[in-house]
Amino acid sequence: IAAIVYNQIYCKMLMVDFSAIVKPVALIGSNIFGCLVASVGYFFFAKMVKTKTDVWFNLIFIILTFATFAGPLTATLPLNVESPEMFVGLTEPMHLFPIVFWLASKSLFD
Repeated sequence: IAAIVYNQIYCKMLMVDFSAIVKPVALIGSNIFGCLVASVGYFFFAKMVKTKTDVWFNLIFIILTFATFAGPLTATLPLNVESPEMFVGLTEPMHLFPIVFWLASKSLFD
């Protein structure tokens, strides 16, 4: 939901339209997928590493999150897209949403 709200605010404030590239279903799906992969990864990581699980897992998750920044930076947009330089400003912060949600909500499930 945060990604959709951010998408709407970003596009309206900067008067850009990336609706042909960034779909709401993809935003929701990618964030849910990221959190599900993190949850399953944490479960198996906790079985393997008995001490300081949260510290090591959070470090790995942050590193992987920053590794995903390469996707939007190297994306080739269609030629008919106006203001393609604004695409990075839209998508890069969205890559932080799963890790932010994970760090904010993990303590609720302990």
